[in-house]
Amino acid sequence: MLAWKLPNGQLRQVEEGSTLLDVARSLQSSFASPVVEGIFNNEAIDLQKPLYEDGSIGFIEVNTESGMRVYTRTLLFMLLACTKKLYPDVKIEVRNTLGSAFYCVDHSSRKLTQEDIKAIEAAMKQLVSARTPIELKLMSKAEAMKVAGSFCVGDREALLKQVPEDKVLSLYFLCGEPGYFFGPMCPDCGYVPNFELLPYGNGVIINYPDVGDWTHLPPFEDKPKLNAAYQEAEDWSAMIQCNTIGKLNKLIEGGYAGRIIQVAEALHEKKLAGIADMIAARRDELKLVLIAGPSSSGKTSTAQRLSIQMAVNGLRPMPISMDDYYCNRVDTPRKPDGSYDFECLEAIDLELFNDHLQRLLAGERVKMPKYNFRTGFREYRGNELQMQENSVLVVEGIHGLNEKLTAAIPANKKMKLYVSALTPMSFDEYNRIHTTDVRLLRRMVRDSQFRSRDAESTLMQWPDVREGEEKYIFPFQTSADVVFNTTLIYELAVLKKYAVPLLQAVPREAGKAYMTAQRLLNMLYFVKEIDDAVIPNNSILREFVGGSIFKDSL
Repeated sequence: MLAWKLPNGQLRQVEEGSTLLDVARSLQSSFASPVVEGIFNNEAIDLQKPLYEDGSIGFIEVNTESGMRVYTRTLLFMLLACTKKLYPDVKIEVRNTLGSAFYCVDHSSRKLTQEDIKAIEAAMKQLVSARTPIELKLMSKAEAMKVAGSFCVGDREALLKQVPEDKVLSLYFLCGEPGYFFGPMCPDCGYVPNFELLPYGNGVIINYPDVGDWTHLPPFEDKPKLNAAYQEAEDWSAMIQCNTIGKLNKLIEGGYAGRIIQVAEALHEKKLAGIADMIAARRDELKLVLIAGPSSSGKTSTAQRLSIQMAVNGLRPMPISMDDYYCNRVDTPRKPDGSYDFECLEAIDLELFNDHLQRLLAGERVKMPKYNFRTGFREYRGNELQMQENSVLVVEGIHGLNEKLTAAIPANKKMKLYVSALTPMSFDEYNRIHTTDVRLLRRMVRDSQFRSRDAESTLMQWPDVREGEEKYIFPFQTSADVVFNTTLIYELAVLKKYAVPLLQAVPREAGKAYMTAQRLLNMLYFVKEIDDAVIPNNSILREFVGGSIFKDSL
């Protein structure tokens, strides 16, 4: 018999080989939403995984970011299984997210019609109604690749070959269809009742609930500029045959790492030059460029590199730091818990900011503030600014897309640039890499390199960062005039060297931070490292790993 410590501190005796599923079902009434994942000794595990030792257990509900990943992973498996059953000649590739929706591309020659998509959705709904089981089977590597040979091809086969021979793999089966996914599944299809399939582009959209409200299905909100940036990155990376980790690993093994770095960096330079050309074409009226994006998207380096390209076109970029317009700390809004809310729009002195912008655009000389983060007050240290011929103000900050920030400035005088790391990379056609995970790795490495923070503290703070992004950045994505994708197809291979030791140092006692660290380590396990010595010193990645020529901005 085994002894498991429940979340309430009580002990429960169970047979060896028991799973957390029965315990979760017996305790479900004490949770606000369905339990979709287990925790054993602070490690996230599938509810169906048999256990053979004593330990502490916990549970992850669907109304969490981790729980919604299980929810969407299950939906994807259902989509793939039903599509293969109804239309065996159709090949679906999972691409990117659009808000709370997945975009999947149809690579078949016949192409799914609207009626086909409705039929697939109906088949998925039938699986939900029947609570069709999703069975977990643990297998050796050799057995797994033999049983699931039909889907262990191409990139997936290359990845699985990296797994040690003695490692046990988790395979899932739905209606006899096998699947290998990088994370747990719901025990049955009844756990994912809320979704819809919609025709979109060259494939289909799976619309699903927002994190925190699994019972409500919001209407799908199209974001064409964002999706276009994703698809451009996907198409470009596929064109150079480096759109999956499997392909990247082969290029690294073949000695082509330097070439991949050069090509990826050249793409960034070309895109920034194009944006600078757009600004120059409007030089008679455009006088303000606003750069916004989520944490660790590379806003600072983007602003610096764009300014250089603007100078090439004869413009005079003039940087303004939005941080210098923070309200004095005593006037800063507070959160419900009493702490200061530095990320809300009202933390900026909007009246002063707009007054200075208007005066600068009118040609006046303006005394510029400098915010003292130690004292919490704005100071004036003699710095003055006055626009000259061909001057353009460049402002970088999280609220740049919010019209309220620059309400006093006419639309024709400004350009809003949204910056984010929209990675086109995936492990294979089913297992995508989350953009938020790439940004988290960037931030964690930068925090360690420049801010003397360990991975545990970064991981603990990340949920608050994400909450701020959902409130103050993502709702304004559609107002951007231009989207610049800062992702680099090779960056995980560089970040791995820095991130793995940091993640390994996160103690088991760190709870959620430890679970996230283990998930990221499992992801990086499949990535081969690249020597970062050949990365140029103006690369956006240098903002995070060090060695940037833009040292004053770090």
